[in-house]
Amino acid sequence: MKRRTRSLSHVKKDGRTRFSKEDGLCLIELVIGMAIALMIFAASLELFILGQRAVDANNRRIAQQQDLRVGLEVFEQEVRLTTAETILAIREDAVEFLGNIHGNWTNTTAAITPGQSVLPVVEGRGWERGKLVKLCKPRVCETHRLSSDGRRNQLTLERAVETEFPAGSSVETHNRVIYYTRVGESLRLMRMVDGGAGVLIADLKAVRFSYRDRKGRRTDNPSHVARVVLEIEPSYSWRSEFREVALRS
Repeated sequence: MKRRTRSLSHVKKDGRTRFSKEDGLCLIELVIGMAIALMIFAASLELFILGQRAVDANNRRIAQQQDLRVGLEVFEQEVRLTTAETILAIREDAVEFLGNIHGNWTNTTAAITPGQSVLPVVEGRGWERGKLVKLCKPRVCETHRLSSDGRRNQLTLERAVETEFPAGSSVETHNRVIYYTRVGESLRLMRMVDGGAGVLIADLKAVRFSYRDRKGRRTDNPSHVARVVLEIEPSYSWRSEFREVALRS
């Protein structure tokens, strides 16, 4: 009776070791499997990177849209504070004007006579030296500069007033505001207030200012301006944003 022999996982032949079928995967199959796994991993990694780039691009676009919205709101609010009389310069790439953008105003507590440079006011604290101020009564205004910081009930001007002003006349600060374009890594809309400049809206393809009079006609005369039109083309969109802002009457 023949004895049953257990199959060996490997036998020696001619002094060498061979793998039989009972050993499972051979070396070639193992290499192929590893190659396929690496290909799958590389494809998954590429998909992850592409997805992350899409998320980053979407986040940048959302941030740009937010900056654009906020910047246009600031522009509208400040242009509404100016009048045709306080428009200093208009160009296709810039507009310059005076406006009380910080909302500083007060009233005189006594009549002001020609030649007087000290104004008695309701409240003068926080009014900085060198700021422009506008003193007004009905149909007449004068613009002056403060020679010193305001006091509790007093403002001091660099030069004397030329006209008589009754008690209760209005006094407000005037900031010099410039909106203009600058080209760097991209086109940017800049905002300068009293000499301090900063980027208002970045990553733009085009910025254009235009101006209209009370009849809606285009004008190049600052004293005739009734509306300021701003057209902006963002870098992430082919659709332009328009803002038409009426000046204070």
